[in-house]
Amino acid sequence: MDRNRTIPGTMNRRSLVKRGTAVAAASGFAATAGLKASSTFAAPAVIQGDVTLEVWGGVPPENGPQALVDAFMEANPAVTVNYTRYVNDDTGNTQLDTALQGGTPIDLFFTYSIPRLGQRTLAGAAADLTPYIEADADIQNWVDTTEGIFNQEGVFYSLPTTAEPNFLLVNQRLLEEAGATLPEAGWTVDDYMALAEQLTSDTVYGAYAPPDTARAILGPDYWFKEGGTESNFDAPEFAESMERHKGMIDAGTAFPWTDVLAQDLRAYAQTPFLIEQNALWFTSSFSLRYVADKEEYPHDFVTTFAPFPAPAGADFWNPGGINNWIQMKSDTANPDAAWSLIQFWLKEGAVYMLPAGKIPAFPGTDEATVVEGILGPDREELYNVAAYQAVVFDPATKLVTDTITTGSAEISQIVQGNSDRYLIGEIAIDEWVTETKSQADEAIARASA
Repeated sequence: MDRNRTIPGTMNRRSLVKRGTAVAAASGFAATAGLKASSTFAAPAVIQGDVTLEVWGGVPPENGPQALVDAFMEANPAVTVNYTRYVNDDTGNTQLDTALQGGTPIDLFFTYSIPRLGQRTLAGAAADLTPYIEADADIQNWVDTTEGIFNQEGVFYSLPTTAEPNFLLVNQRLLEEAGATLPEAGWTVDDYMALAEQLTSDTVYGAYAPPDTARAILGPDYWFKEGGTESNFDAPEFAESMERHKGMIDAGTAFPWTDVLAQDLRAYAQTPFLIEQNALWFTSSFSLRYVADKEEYPHDFVTTFAPFPAPAGADFWNPGGINNWIQMKSDTANPDAAWSLIQFWLKEGAVYMLPAGKIPAFPGTDEATVVEGILGPDREELYNVAAYQAVVFDPATKLVTDTITTGSAEISQIVQGNSDRYLIGEIAIDEWVTETKSQADEAIARASA
């Protein structure tokens, strides 16, 4: 295999705050994710009168959304639900933002990052869900007892539908061919670096990229200093994490960033893993729908899993969080019907999203159902199932949830742009630190004016 071959195409002003702390507590992750509960969902209320709901989301309809809305329509014959898929990349999100601003009929939409969530909420695109939440005792209790569901000054403009802990995907065949093993107990970033080097060959990069240790060490709101009025990019953890990544690229153990940019792999990082250009890849369960699609991504190796490695000497956070935030458009003509669909999406409809790798955020779906739904009927052939269960349902996992969004959409672009320049060798690390901090501070000041 030529590991350098071209990969085939696939294509504002205030911080948001929430109840509780900024993380799914270590002892409560399983309950927060809704993986071990055994409650029975109530039947959905039937909507009276003809209603059409327009829903925009980033998941392909065939991976769950269409089955979900079909089930909702079967329970509510007077309702028509149209699901529009947008690609969750810069172009697709711009398409959604334009539609939200331009009057395109939209009743519900999904947001997949905290910066965009804050931007859309503060722009007035989302309706206040608080009265609906207060009228549903189960959802109110979930909101009150779950860490990481945030609000803006006591007002809820979104609800998370998915729990997404990060973990490591590993090509088990390459692991065995290299004579390498995964640790049975805890492991560190240094262990990960050594494994990536061991798995590197003339045809394979050991890793796609190293773990984001700045995120893991600093945790929630790591872009900001306390109070949210100044950026935190001069914290040494950022330079250390960036230098580790650049060092791996230079050593040939991580995927070249020039190729990442040329082939748009930020959006499609599954491809090099599944064509065996790299052996290790940090991601979440949503990526497993690509592993299961052997028509689009034919491969004959088993995928196994490892937990996020611990930075040396640090009590750390898992960079994953609760996500896939569903929001009601502020000017929807059918708010009651839209809320009924939100309830269905969170509760009994959540099982339809399992093929998309979406672990339900709302409690009530048992672990066995989640494993079967996400890993699919060919799970014994495709995956090390026991390894998946061990990393995904680990009760010690601490999930990151940011609460400050001041200027964060612009900061996201600043970090991405400067990181691209550093990783391809255009700027030095001190310049990355100086420029990223000064530009982010300016973005915070503009958003706070």
